[in-house]
Amino acid sequence: RSTQKRAADALPAFDRALALQPQNSQFRMNHATALQVLKRYDEALADFSKASALDTKFAPALFKKAEMLQTLQRFDEAIPAVDALVKSFPDSAANWTLKGDILLQKEDLSGSLSSYDRSLLLDSTSIETLINKGVVLQEMNELDLAEAVFKKALKSGKYEDLLNNNLGYLAIQRMQWDLAASYVKKALEKDPKNELYLKNWAKIQAK
Repeated sequence: RSTQKRAADALPAFDRALALQPQNSQFRMNHATALQVLKRYDEALADFSKASALDTKFAPALFKKAEMLQTLQRFDEAIPAVDALVKSFPDSAANWTLKGDILLQKEDLSGSLSSYDRSLLLDSTSIETLINKGVVLQEMNELDLAEAVFKKALKSGKYEDLLNNNLGYLAIQRMQWDLAASYVKKALEKDPKNELYLKNWAKIQAK
């Protein structure tokens, strides 16, 4: 069964549990998570907000509330929500990564970078966070620093096509066309139909 089918099947049971114990933050959280899976985002947000209000130290509810606001692109609410999250739970790398992601979408590059750095201090093994840090540095035109970050991430063996494409795009920015071609070619070998990789390949071919 699909995740959506399981969530739809579970929802009536969660409804009944909430009817019996409306103040139970975990029941509210379960209900919200099912709604999120069913893409009923506004309802899910309302439930995550209630769960976090019922128990202000319930970290998963606070996290999901901020994440849901991000999904709905309600950034003016997402930022104070994620600020409250990292203030209450500063030792979670995932919380700082979420803050970095939200600030990156808001184009607050320096805020995003410092959030990713804080996350990586807590968990240096998160390749996704490391890649996002590289993207921010690239956006800031810190190409040498971005390159070093992408090359470090590449050593993990994860996301090889994405990282080769990112390094290829850096080479395009520097107008190093042969180097760009070698990187983007590697990316396309792994994912030949990726539109982003094909776009960069077309840029290289145009030269």
